[in-house]
Amino acid sequence: MLKHLITTLLALVALVAWAGPASAHGRSAEADVRFAQTIAGMELTIVVRASVRVPAPLQVDVVAHTPGRGGRVDLTILAVAGGPSSTGTVTIEEGRPGMYPAVLAVDRVGPHELEVRAGEERSVLPFDVLVPRTPLWEVVAYAAFACAAVALIGALAGAVLSRRTAAAGFAGAVVVAMVVAFTAGVLSPWFAPTAPEGAPPGPPPDAMLGRPNAQAMIEVLPDKPRPGSEFRLRMELFDGSTGRPVDDLAEHHAALLHVVVTSQNGSYFRHVHPIRTAPGTYEVRLRAQEEGRHRVYAEFERADAGGQQVTGEFTVGGPARASDGVPAIASAALGDAPVTEPARPVAGRPARVTLDTGVNGLQPWLGMAGHLIVRSQDGGYLGHVHEAGSMVAGSQRVPDESVAGYEPRLGFTFSFPRPGQYLAWIQYAKDYKIVTVPYTIEVGDEP
Repeated sequence: MLKHLITTLLALVALVAWAGPASAHGRSAEADVRFAQTIAGMELTIVVRASVRVPAPLQVDVVAHTPGRGGRVDLTILAVAGGPSSTGTVTIEEGRPGMYPAVLAVDRVGPHELEVRAGEERSVLPFDVLVPRTPLWEVVAYAAFACAAVALIGALAGAVLSRRTAAAGFAGAVVVAMVVAFTAGVLSPWFAPTAPEGAPPGPPPDAMLGRPNAQAMIEVLPDKPRPGSEFRLRMELFDGSTGRPVDDLAEHHAALLHVVVTSQNGSYFRHVHPIRTAPGTYEVRLRAQEEGRHRVYAEFERADAGGQQVTGEFTVGGPARASDGVPAIASAALGDAPVTEPARPVAGRPARVTLDTGVNGLQPWLGMAGHLIVRSQDGGYLGHVHEAGSMVAGSQRVPDESVAGYEPRLGFTFSFPRPGQYLAWIQYAKDYKIVTVPYTIEVGDEP
């Protein structure tokens, strides 16, 4: 028995020694899933909380950033493989931003779809229900501790029976087992992460990673909306090599798709998150405000591929019509004034842009304390960076919409590609409301 015990311990040592550094691919089982959605005149974030086991209740929080007129939001979750569905409902109060919780249920791991209905709109959001597995290093450590316990019993028995050789051997096995257990703990960051239960299978080792960029068809319905009228912006994403719809978008900064729409002069600005109406098809309802050319910029990321940006444009024309009062994103408070250092940045050199919001405990939006969106005057360039780090000292950076822990001063680092005038917008969340601060920046050439 002693020989088998030592062999087992040596095998554990070898497993620890050969475990190399690795990084997890995809979402971890401990991470929540977030989907920003612009639906029924509201800007919502749907948060599907992580599961620790199944079957079990599933917490889904609907965060209303721009509640507009409010209304009922119906949630339905269904496993792609079939089975019973689970439903829940929240009612968003008019003009009351905040978090609205619902409890649904799941009975299995793997791919699911969350259907969100509000007003006459419907979005179907794909995600995976994941449950954490015990990591390899814990298995090694627990096995080593178990071997140590058996060896300790053997050592005590050998001592009682006056079998010194056996007792010494078992005592040595105890030492080896404890070394293995503590080594596994120390080397735990270098163990290959254990894929959670329900995770999709990864590509074969010899497969070529990466997928081609998606192609986009961008249109508005009607094709030439009038000022004051509502229109639909539709994006159809397809694979240029196969012609099939691209339906493998990954959650990217708490959304499947980020869309910025601006008028040519920049007075009209919307940062929205279209709903998924069909595989590869995304739509959002907007309201035109002024005549003229408008630019569309969409950012997204395919699974196993990098992020990309596609662009389009449309024209608002015809006689103006009175708006029906759909609320816009909250504007900046009087006195807000971003500071750019240097005051006249130089093209190609990093510039520092700061904004003192005057608000202690800012909440994250889209997983960040703040967003800086920059567009060239002619509309040919759009850049987007995130706040460089303003968490209150001593607190953890947890991207949860219910956590208010960011300092009032937001800081961004941005390099402007060419000299000229740029339109810029800083966005952050205050009491769940999205605040947008617009301004312009003059960028100089090399001195």
